[in-house]
Amino acid sequence: MQVNPGILHFVMKKDIHPKLNTCVVTCACGNTFTTVSTLPSITVEICSACHPFYTGQSKFVDTEGRIDKFSRRLKLAEEKKKKADELKAIKSSKKKGPEVLKEMTLKEMLQKAKAEEESKKQSEE
Repeated sequence: MQVNPGILHFVMKKDIHPKLNTCVVTCACGNTFTTVSTLPSITVEICSACHPFYTGQSKFVDTEGRIDKFSRRLKLAEEKKKKADELKAIKSSKKKGPEVLKEMTLKEMLQKAKAEEESKKQSEE
């Protein structure tokens, strides 16, 4: 059954719907048919020509395999987590930096300043 997009044009309100085009639907079994869609082409895994309900034949439909799909998704998730952890480590190292700011008493500040002066004098000598 072919649908004429021109007929749908008269029924719909103007300027609120996306533009409809004729679309070619391609199945994994090789069957193709045309329909109306906003996309130029659609690829599907199963269609009425190869689905067991329509053909009456018992057929294993899962082409990729559930375990393979799960393994692939798990691997992608681990890679994303690894990248996120690396990014987090980089950000935390930038925040800390070589000098960590902490509250110091006046006495501690004076001791630190004296120690820096002594180290400068020793390096000059």
